[in-house]
Amino acid sequence: MGSMDNLPITYLSFWDVELDNLPVGLFSKRVLSTAEAGGILNAARSSDTLVCVSREDLAAPYGARARQRHEELCAVLRRHANIEMHLRDFFGEDCVNPSCVAEVTLHSRLLVVDCNYTLDHLGSGSTDRPEPDADAAACRDGNDQLKMKLAPDSLQFHLFEQISDSKPKSPGLVSVV
Repeated sequence: MGSMDNLPITYLSFWDVELDNLPVGLFSKRVLSTAEAGGILNAARSSDTLVCVSREDLAAPYGARARQRHEELCAVLRRHANIEMHLRDFFGEDCVNPSCVAEVTLHSRLLVVDCNYTLDHLGSGSTDRPEPDADAAACRDGNDQLKMKLAPDSLQFHLFEQISDSKPKSPGLVSVV
């Protein structure tokens, strides 16, 4: 992975950040606009420095729900943010790129996409809750009665970057300016 322009590696995660992704020392977290995030992701993709990672094993038979959530968010990014993203982007040569490989350094950054969900009753788009005395069988079958859908207007892009010369000189020592 590399670029003639020396662009940093951009790791992309949906929803998740792990403590091991973050550097020891100082780092920044910024919320980006959709246009800024799209620019970073498009530049990283075109320079072959984009690595999409997932906490979930999207290829596992038990990972159907996580796979579906990733596919839904990819579709929302394409339709509502003009960011070209597909489930296959999360796969390396042999498996899903695990989130533990994403490390924020001076030469790499982590962009985390987050969003909210809303209730979609019977696909109507209505946000009213069903009546408490609704048919018990229909209530048991969540696929028919209640569905959650991504709220495109809730998309948020969080960028984590290491601040240069941010390694503490002594563990536990904090300098205050």
